Amino acid sequence: MKRYAIMFAIMVSSLIPVTGQAALIFSDNFDGESLALNYAGFANWTVSAGTVDLIGNPAFFDFLGGNGRYVDLDGSTGDAGIMTSSALALTGGVSYDLTFSLAGSQRGDTNTVIYGIDYNSDSILDVSASQTLASSVGFGVFNLSFTPGSSTSNARIVFGQTGGDNVGLLLDNVALNSVVAGVPEPGSLLLLGSAFAGLAP
Repeated sequence: MKRYAIMFAIMVSSLIPVTGQAALIFSDNFDGESLALNYAGFANWTVSAGTVDLIGNPAFFDFLGGNGRYVDLDGSTGDAGIMTSSALALTGGVSYDLTFSLAGSQRGDTNTVIYGIDYNSDSILDVSASQTLASSVGFGVFNLSFTPGSSTSNARIVFGQTGGDNVGLLLDNVALNSVVAGVPEPGSLLLLGSAFAGLAP
């Protein structure tokens, strides 16, 4: 009987789901901001090296209705701006996931945005990627996963579009989560405990 209990315990332990727990570090959907061309009044961002527009609902260049307010990454000065978040504290060795919604300009051109994380606010992207979208592409969710080697209290999320023709990609729903891997689900722990109880004489 013990032999079968041991075999069952081994089988159950090999099937235990292990999930990651996410903790929200930063989020912004821009809905609390004021609609304006060449907008620079963001609560959680600074804009440099050019401009961006804050557009959307209600009826202010709302190219993709039903999405609230969102950022046109190439403002109205012929010079696309760089959006940099407020300072964020990151822990070395912990995994993070940056997610955001991005859409094409909806105005007939193709654009590219470079985005990433600046660990020390030194204007260097320590982790980066880019997306190029055609004009007609609707909002989709993109992500960038990374693990800093050391802790910092001065990390920034950065978005910067290439070019400058007053027609940019559309940005919304930016979020940064820390991800703690290897946490067994409570139901799985109970199941494993029951299996090992069968080992008792």
